[in-house]
Amino acid sequence: MPLSPAELACIPLLRGMTEQQIVKLAAVFEPLSLSEAAVLFREGDRADAFYLLTAGEVAIQEGSDIRFRLKPPAPIGELGALAGLTRNTTAVVTQGAELWKITREALLRFFDQNGDIAVPFYQNQMRLTADKVRRDQTRLEDMRGNLIRTQKAMKQMRDLLLETVETPLSEALHGNLETLIQNNRRVNYRLVPPLTLPAEVRLDTGVELPIVQISRTHLRYSQAQGQLPAGKASWSAVLRLSGPEIPVSGKVLRTIDRLVDVELDLLFEEYGSILDGYLTRVQMLDFMV
Repeated sequence: MPLSPAELACIPLLRGMTEQQIVKLAAVFEPLSLSEAAVLFREGDRADAFYLLTAGEVAIQEGSDIRFRLKPPAPIGELGALAGLTRNTTAVVTQGAELWKITREALLRFFDQNGDIAVPFYQNQMRLTADKVRRDQTRLEDMRGNLIRTQKAMKQMRDLLLETVETPLSEALHGNLETLIQNNRRVNYRLVPPLTLPAEVRLDTGVELPIVQISRTHLRYSQAQGQLPAGKASWSAVLRLSGPEIPVSGKVLRTIDRLVDVELDLLFEEYGSILDGYLTRVQMLDFMV
């Protein structure tokens, strides 16, 4: 690898490693020579390798838009490769690039045999991930603040409309504002159940189906087979929340590509507390304390 250990040490994943450790890790990467406009990986590909850019340039694209232009030294796709995730961007060589590649399997084998290198590598990875979560939390808090201010402004406009002489225009505006205010309530925010806290519905037929989105007022489940419920039909099931089970009922809003959207009826306080507890546990997985 043409970069010196000192240059490689500037990569956050390798910080804190000794020169000897960096040289040993760099030796297991394989050279990868790609011409301009070559695609390193595409959006939707399964991440199975981690790359180091040591010369040239690589563009990271979302759709047809270029989000970043990477210059050396730069790691590419390390988190996706280590976690076995699906690529959510496309990487394209925009200048003659010199890249070095190691597959996930090869890297894990190397770490099995070199624990003294694996420990600082994973510590650095955890720090980078924690920093990203903190930055995401800051952005989300800003967005939440903007949403709260917007919600208050809409309520003020709604109240002003109620105080004015009613016209067809004011009636329509009031209806739109009321809908927006209700939709922006926190209980309507839908969460995706993680693998560690799965949620399912058991229909009256006894079939158990995975929930793909859930909130205090709505849920969406996936039904790969069988007849789908009709839109606007009454609906009932047992909700399984990684342990507790509660009966639920509601109305089918729509079905899209074997996904069923349900608006839940008001829950008894006891059952509502169980659902709130589950939603809080899911939210805490994305929150650093």
